Amino acid sequence: MSFKALAVTSSLLAATIASADIGFPAAVDASRAAAPQGNLFAIQKRIRSGVMVYESELYDAPLSNSYGPRLSLSGAILRLDQGHVNDATRATLQPVADRLGELQIGFADAINAANADTSRTDVQKVSLEIEANILAYHVDYFDGVSRADIDGATGGVIPHHLPGDDMDPTNPSTAVVAAVGVAQAEKGKGWVSIGLESEAEAGGNTVEVLLLNLNSGVLSLVDVAGDTVLSDIEFPPAGGQVRKVAKIRANWSLVVTDLAGAVAVAEAAYPGAGVVNAELEAETEKTGNTVEWKLNLITADLIEIDFVVDATVPSGNGANFAMAPVNPLPGDLNLDGVVNAADITELFGAWGQVNPLIDVDGDGIVGGAELTQLIANWS
Repeated sequence: MSFKALAVTSSLLAATIASADIGFPAAVDASRAAAPQGNLFAIQKRIRSGVMVYESELYDAPLSNSYGPRLSLSGAILRLDQGHVNDATRATLQPVADRLGELQIGFADAINAANADTSRTDVQKVSLEIEANILAYHVDYFDGVSRADIDGATGGVIPHHLPGDDMDPTNPSTAVVAAVGVAQAEKGKGWVSIGLESEAEAGGNTVEVLLLNLNSGVLSLVDVAGDTVLSDIEFPPAGGQVRKVAKIRANWSLVVTDLAGAVAVAEAAYPGAGVVNAELEAETEKTGNTVEWKLNLITADLIEIDFVVDATVPSGNGANFAMAPVNPLPGDLNLDGVVNAADITELFGAWGQVNPLIDVDGDGIVGGAELTQLIANWS
C-alpha cells in the first residue's frame, strides 16, 4: 500500500470514528435512561481497555446509591455499575445535591457555553461543582489545561483570573466602606449612596461613589482617595438613568441595608475579596418590589463573580446569592447586553451634557468620543 493510500485510509477511519460518536448531549440522555432513578452529577470520556467510552456518575436523591453507566461512543450500554455511597463521598456530594433545584440550564447548554469561551470542542469531562458558592458545570478538555465553569442558573461564564491578568482595579472592603463614609460626609443630609466603582489612578486606586439626592433627583459622583475628596461632580440623570433614579426614589423607604452594609455582607461571604463596583437595583414586579445591591467582586482566589444582597432586610439576613458576572460592553449604555440603536438614543439623550457615567474620555462633556466608542462595539 502506498503512503498516499495509507493516508486516505487513516482519514477515512478517523472520519468513521468521529461520525460514530453520538456526542455528549446524546450520551447524557442515554446515561439518564440507563439509570432513571439517579441524578446526573458528571460525565466524561475516557479510555477503557484501549477503547474510548463515555462514563457517567448518577446518584439517587438520598445519596445512598450510585449508578455508573458505561457507553460506547455509538451510545450502546456496555455495562451499568451500581454501588452504595459511603459517608465521605456523601458529604462531598451533599452541597451539590442540595442545590440541584437551582439548575436552569442542562449539560448540553453548559458545554456550548464552555466551547464558545475556550474556542475548543474536545470536551473530556463535565461535572457539577460548587464554585465560589455558585452551582456550576465544570468543563475540562483533553489538553489537560483548558477549562471553563458555567453558572448552572444563568449560563454565564465564571472567570478565573491569574495574578498577572489585566483585571479591573479593585479595592478591599475596608477601603470601600471608608470611601462611602467620606463621600456621604462630603454631600451631607439628603444624599444617599447608590453605587460605586474602583478606579485605577497614577497614585493608586480610588473609589468613585455615586450618590443620589432623594429630594431633587440629582446625582453626584464623588472621587475619593483615602480620606480625601478628589472631585465632586453633580449632574441630572439622562436617558435610562432617569427611570433608574425614579425607581430608587420610589423604593428607598424599603432599603434597610445600605451600600456600606452590603459591602460588609460581601466581605463576610468572601473574605479578602476585592470590590470592582456596586449598584443599587430597584424593580417593580407582580409579586412585589425588589431592591437589591449587586456587587462585582474578585475573590481571594481570583474568581470573578456578581454577589447580590437583599437591601430590604438587615445586613446578612436576606436571600443573598452569587452568579456569573454580567459585564456589559463599552457603549452598552442601557445595560441590555448589546450595543445598538437603543444605546444611540441613550447617548443623544445626554449629548452635550455633564454626565460622568457616560463620559468615557473624561473631558467633561458627552459627545464624539462616546459615539466613537459605541460604534466600535456595535453588536
